Amino acid sequence: MTKTAFIGECMIEISAASHGNSTEPSSAFGPAKLSYAGDTLNAAVYMARVSKLIALQGKTKPELSENTQNDAAISYVTALGTDPYSQAMMVAWQNDGLDTSLVRQIDGELPGLYAIQTDASGERSFSYWRQNAAARQLFKNGYEEALGTELAGFGMVYLSGISLAILDTEDRAKLFVLLASLRKNGTRVCFDSNHRPRLWADTATAKNAYANMAPLCDILMPTFDDEATLFGDATPLDCAKRWRDAGAGEVIVKNGALPTTYVTQTGETGTVTPPKIDRVIDTTSAGDSFNGSYLAARNHGIDIENAITIAQKVAGCVISARGALVDINHLVL
Repeated sequence: MTKTAFIGECMIEISAASHGNSTEPSSAFGPAKLSYAGDTLNAAVYMARVSKLIALQGKTKPELSENTQNDAAISYVTALGTDPYSQAMMVAWQNDGLDTSLVRQIDGELPGLYAIQTDASGERSFSYWRQNAAARQLFKNGYEEALGTELAGFGMVYLSGISLAILDTEDRAKLFVLLASLRKNGTRVCFDSNHRPRLWADTATAKNAYANMAPLCDILMPTFDDEATLFGDATPLDCAKRWRDAGAGEVIVKNGALPTTYVTQTGETGTVTPPKIDRVIDTTSAGDSFNGSYLAARNHGIDIENAITIAQKVAGCVISARGALVDINHLVL
C-alpha cells in the first residue's frame, strides 16, 4: 500500500427538481440543495472508503497488512480559492479521510459551479460555470515544481481526461512533464479518459492529449461508450488493445452492465461480468466509484480479476442509490 494523489477539479453543485412543465423558464427556480462533486474527487473518496472495507474484511495481501494508515494516505490535488465554499469543501474532504495539504488556495479565485435540473420524468440536464474556476490555475506561476517535490514520495497518481481538458495547452504540457518525471522515479500513473467533448477545443486536441497520456499510464480505466464514440472502437477488447498498443500497462475497459474487459502488457486478458442490478437509480458516479475501488483493491495487493469484482460490487451499490457519494459500509467485498 502506498500514498496516492488524485489530481483534478471539484465544483460546487446546485441540485434542484423542476416543478410543472420543465420547458418553462420559471421551472428552473425553486428549492435547491448545495453540494460539491468532481470525477477525481469521487474516485478519491471511494478509494478511501473501499480501502477501509478491504482492511476491515481481511482482504489485504498478508505482506501489506502491517502498513500504517499514513503510508496509505490519499491526497486530493486541485486549486481552490480562500472563500467560505472552498474552505467548506476542504473540511468535507478531510472528514472523508482525504489529505488536503496539497490543495492550492489562490486568493481571489473561486471554485467552478454547475447546476443539475431534473424534470418530472427523472431526466437530468446540466449547466456549467467553470471557465474561470480556480482549478484551471493549478499549474500557473511555476507551481508544478513545488507540486513535483511534494509528490515525489507518492506511489500512485490518478487523473482523468477532465484533469487534462481544464488546462490550457501550456499547463497541460507541464503536467505531462511532471507525470513523466514521477513515473521515472517509480510512481505509478493511473488514468480514466472520461471524455467530455464540450471541455475540449476540438476532437484533434483531445486525441493528441490522450496520445501523450497513453505511454505514461500504468493503469488505465476508460469507459467503452466514450471510447467508441471518439475512436470508433468496435468492441471493448479493441479499445483495450488500442490503449495497450499505445503504451498503457494495464487497461480496464468499463462497459456498464456488460462485462468489464482487461488486457495488460504482460499478456493477461479476460472479462469479468458484473452482478445484476435490479433497479438503477442514479449512474452519476458509476465510473468514478469503480475506478477508486479498483485502485484500492490493487493497492492492497489484490489481483486484477478480483479487483474488478470488488469495483463492480461498489459501482452496483452506488447506482442503486441517489447521489455521487453513497454509503457502502454494508457491502461484503
